[in-house]
Amino acid sequence: MNAQDIIVGSGPSGYAAAVALTARGRDVLVLDAGEVMDEAAQALRARMGSAEPDQWAAEDRDAIGALRRSEKSDSIQPFGSDFLFRLPAEMADYAEDSGVHGLKPSFARGGLSNGWGASVLPYHASDFEGWPIGLADLAPHYAAIAPLVGMAGMRDGLADFYGGVAIAEDRPLPQSTQARALLDRMEHKRDALARMGVHFGASRQAISPGCRACAMCLYGCPYGLIFNAGDAVARLAQERTLRYQGGVIVRGFAEHAGGVTLQTSAGKFEAERLFVAGGVLPTTKLVLGALDLHHEVTILDSQHFYLPMLHRWNAGGDPAAEARHTLAQAFWAIDDPAVEKHVVHAQLYTYNDTYAPDMRARFGPFADLAQPLIEGLSRRLIVAQPFLHSDASPAIGARIAGGRLFTRRIDNARTKAAIQRVKRRLAKVAWAAGLVPLTPLLRPGSLGSSFHCGGSLPMRDRPTHGETDAQGLLRGQKRTYIVDASVLPTIPAPTITFSVMANAHRIASEA
Repeated sequence: MNAQDIIVGSGPSGYAAAVALTARGRDVLVLDAGEVMDEAAQALRARMGSAEPDQWAAEDRDAIGALRRSEKSDSIQPFGSDFLFRLPAEMADYAEDSGVHGLKPSFARGGLSNGWGASVLPYHASDFEGWPIGLADLAPHYAAIAPLVGMAGMRDGLADFYGGVAIAEDRPLPQSTQARALLDRMEHKRDALARMGVHFGASRQAISPGCRACAMCLYGCPYGLIFNAGDAVARLAQERTLRYQGGVIVRGFAEHAGGVTLQTSAGKFEAERLFVAGGVLPTTKLVLGALDLHHEVTILDSQHFYLPMLHRWNAGGDPAAEARHTLAQAFWAIDDPAVEKHVVHAQLYTYNDTYAPDMRARFGPFADLAQPLIEGLSRRLIVAQPFLHSDASPAIGARIAGGRLFTRRIDNARTKAAIQRVKRRLAKVAWAAGLVPLTPLLRPGSLGSSFHCGGSLPMRDRPTHGETDAQGLLRGQKRTYIVDASVLPTIPAPTITFSVMANAHRIASEA
């Protein structure tokens, strides 16, 4: 045996499973493709992380976000590196994009946590409809994960609504002036908003103490304060709590009487048990191929869209010059069956330096003439990003053929009407909060592009082929557990990573 337990993948779910398994004294080996940031980007991060923001060289400050501000790309490239979505040669077929969806696999060490929005919320109790487990089953694992990711938040109205994890003490992040003004205005309208089924509060973020409010969150935190699963796994390996082997592509697996054999690019590996945490697309491809399953599975999505709004109040000062973080500043929850059966979650973003380039692109050939208008509007712009439950969202059909994963779009007849109902409710909330909703400019997100996806190998009370039980154990298997988002029976609207990590921790604690 190479290890008692092998985990495939070092993203958030793989890390959460590793924490639970090693806490039980298990011998754990993490196998990972493990793409890493190139040397120039690492040097840039090291330079910036070793100094305070006011000491940064102008060329470094510009370089960190040049691509994303270029008006030519919205790709996530931390410190200018493409490692987050870089494909190992063996995985090159993922690059053949048919335009069906925006979901991408990450083979980076730490997976998508290298470029995520760091928003963390537990699911609401009602979100577990159709699951073989409930909020009570995940609550202790939310509590276990929260300190590991450095959950920052406030004991406010959202804390009452989302009861899955208690916030022991207030640890607010440095908010923008716009966010503070918005939440203050909403507080004065709390009763009216409650009658609309609206709950609100400061965002919850996976950010450790010490935020410098340098406004570089969208490009990568120079101080490493935003939770990164790859860094966390590396620390466990350095402490010899587990073993980590990068540069490994897992091609298949097969159970036998004594354990599980993995076929990989680095040869065969043996373990008593296997925990798969490769991310939705790689995990789906691996499992369907290994079990020789050729039926179509469904990858669920949480449809999102963007609603720009302009604040009517005078914020005072230039929002571009103030100290702040640039992740989501506030969360709204809409809990009203007249709007949608399931809870709707919205993330609110105040000013950041991508707004003006995006507006310039929309003005096209008139951008230069409109530059003063663009600068003025961008500084009053607040963008809501609402999410719907997967029951009201399109999905991705996926199947294996010839060793490749093929996908197609599955439309949902409910999506268009749901977006319109949510838009109307958000507009009412916006006006009450002192915002002008620019409803004609609403922009739907492309299928899968928020990465709030999963459900291809769902947990069921009575699983069939290609499904898992409540412990993430694949039907017909005795030693192979799926611990990433692939096992979620639905994709509720609130942020996904925290719940995926809690569920992985639960499965690995009970397996």
